[in-house]
Amino acid sequence: MQAMFPLFHRACLARLLTLASALILCSCASLSAPPQNPITSSPPATAAAAPAASPALFHEFPDIPVPAELTPLHDDSYIYREGDVRAGVLILRGRVDVGSLIRFFQVGLPRQGWVPKGGMRYRRSVLLFEKPDKSCVIDIYEKLFYTYAEIYVVPAAGNVNGQG
Repeated sequence: MQAMFPLFHRACLARLLTLASALILCSCASLSAPPQNPITSSPPATAAAAPAASPALFHEFPDIPVPAELTPLHDDSYIYREGDVRAGVLILRGRVDVGSLIRFFQVGLPRQGWVPKGGMRYRRSVLLFEKPDKSCVIDIYEKLFYTYAEIYVVPAAGNVNGQG
């Protein structure tokens, strides 16, 4: 079994399972009432009406737009594909403003059918989105020279093996 799952893949799988568990717990907690997004549940009207300053690209997930200024870090990312199901973590970096990156995802993901479910902001900003068959968590943070975005996508509990 050790040879089949190198340490890196086991670590990525552990991160995905932890994220999936957190999303399931958040989903269970939100059955009584949908949570308010502390960042903003909808972007300002001027941001929604304004055209994007740069074109959006679609890297590993066909329904998650990414600003052209962000570059994927393929060595740090891990994407699992089986049939139509794609799950994993896509890590990107670039020289962008954290606030504008948050607004980009708040405007762009609902256009692709994602429903905002919440978020938080401090040193790291986290945005939560959901579709009937999957969930997405976007973790945005700054380091010395770059802004990073980690995009986690996990299938819904009943869709783990490509079943709807």
